Amino acid sequence: MTTDLAAEQWPSENDRGYRIPEQRFGTIHPIKVIAIGAGISVISLAHDIQEYGEQIQLTIYEMGTDVGGTWYPGCRCDIPSVNYQMSWYPNPDWTEYYSTAIEIYQYYKDIVEKFGLKKFIRFSHEVVRAVWVDDTKSWRLTVRDPDGSQFEDECNVFINAGGVLNDWKWPDIKGLHDFKGTLCHTARWPKDFDYRDKRVAVIGSGSSGIQVLATIQPYVKQLYHWIRSPTWITPGFAQQFAAPGGKNFQLKSTNLSRYRATEEEGTPEQKAVLKVSAQKDMCQRLNGDQRLINAIVPTKFVVGCRRPTPGNGYLEALLEPNVQVFTDMFLEITSKGFIDSQGNEHSADAIICATGFNTSFIPRFPVVGQHGKNVQDRWKEYPIDSYLSLAVKDTPNVSIFSTSCPRLCPTGHGSGAPMIEAMTRCFMQFIRKMQVENIVSMQVKHKAADDFNEHRELYLKRTAWAGRCNSWFKPGPDASPVMFPGNRVLFIELLTNPRWEDWEYEYGYAGNRFGYLGNGFTMREVDGRDTTFYYGLLDGKDEQPDYSDLRSTYAWM
Repeated sequence: MTTDLAAEQWPSENDRGYRIPEQRFGTIHPIKVIAIGAGISVISLAHDIQEYGEQIQLTIYEMGTDVGGTWYPGCRCDIPSVNYQMSWYPNPDWTEYYSTAIEIYQYYKDIVEKFGLKKFIRFSHEVVRAVWVDDTKSWRLTVRDPDGSQFEDECNVFINAGGVLNDWKWPDIKGLHDFKGTLCHTARWPKDFDYRDKRVAVIGSGSSGIQVLATIQPYVKQLYHWIRSPTWITPGFAQQFAAPGGKNFQLKSTNLSRYRATEEEGTPEQKAVLKVSAQKDMCQRLNGDQRLINAIVPTKFVVGCRRPTPGNGYLEALLEPNVQVFTDMFLEITSKGFIDSQGNEHSADAIICATGFNTSFIPRFPVVGQHGKNVQDRWKEYPIDSYLSLAVKDTPNVSIFSTSCPRLCPTGHGSGAPMIEAMTRCFMQFIRKMQVENIVSMQVKHKAADDFNEHRELYLKRTAWAGRCNSWFKPGPDASPVMFPGNRVLFIELLTNPRWEDWEYEYGYAGNRFGYLGNGFTMREVDGRDTTFYYGLLDGKDEQPDYSDLRSTYAWM
């Protein structure tokens, strides 16, 4: 009788079916996150989830057999070593100013080992399809395992960090696979390939081709190379801090924090670019060879229209006696070598295809969001449905790392590491908000994405990226560049304080957004915090928001 009377006097459920959740405000609900790719971005994510996350189940699918990325001879960062690292794990032992890929790989592998992150990763597993299931408000992923069979997995949040330097294919060249010698691609460099004293053809004059050529030239018998389009060749970023001529050198700096900050400042670097003529520098390094100057020195677009290519030793290597440079493409590949544009056949022992990757940023696999809309179809021509490198229209609970879609992110200059950290912190805020407020679906508003892209397109017409060039950020010389409309500092500040009003939410608790208020009490009463903080703190301390501290950034919500 008493129980029935209490239920009648103090009802907990209304006619619509909404019921007061018997929980305290601040309760953190479990959430499952699946990320793809075990590169730098997901290493950062796994670290922060482990260190600062609560009730987060993380699974990482990596189609390779190890962490890391793409390695080939000469592969190195064009960013100073002290800038290409995580702020929470500084390395004082970089051996060179511009570190090799091998050293960078070891650094990030050490992070995985030191923090025990390998437990999250399932190697040799490739995601081949992702579909949003509206009934369950979850993503259903189809995964291919090492034996080729497939299985399904589901998650609340899907994070794409698959990168862009793994979607490669052989170039469409007549007779390529008729070649009987060693044929390789820089994306899949064979470990046992010995190029010493061989006749080697390097196809491609982009970043990988430039680095490979400069590295192997002193050791090969004969080297053939083709320059198909002009590009700005620079020693590397922050070259005023490097050795004379912007060259690499062994690093012995002791005050790395101050050194890193000095290199990252934009104004001195911009002044240096204005003072030093890149065109004059390239012509000098080519020793006035007019044929090569005409082929490789840009005349129709300025420095910065696309990211300058690092090329220590490349231009000088083109002048060496064992290097033959062609400015017209060959006719075809033969079993013995190739036939040049004049019809002459040349013998080769090896052909290296440094022909780049698919940089359209279209996902390698279908990503099907609401209403059956596939991101692959939406991005066939232009990725205008994107928002801040974070999300895509009609695609709930998906986050996209800048490494997977550098467009709309300021990755055209400087190091990607700070961008990755900023995005990781932003994703952690998204996840915590979903956990605390019991948000089951979160997607960017169409109007927010449209407004952002309108501002972005108009702003970028004022920048060097609007020049007449092709690049990762421009599908053609007349296309609008797809970049973030501002500098790196602005991007980081914007992600530090997300615009929550730009998102649409669906909630649990029968759809009531205030269900997370619960039974009227907070977690403060049970976690030891001062419950009378509004009168002043008794001990002078409390866990209040402090954006200078990463843990407090995630704990305040």
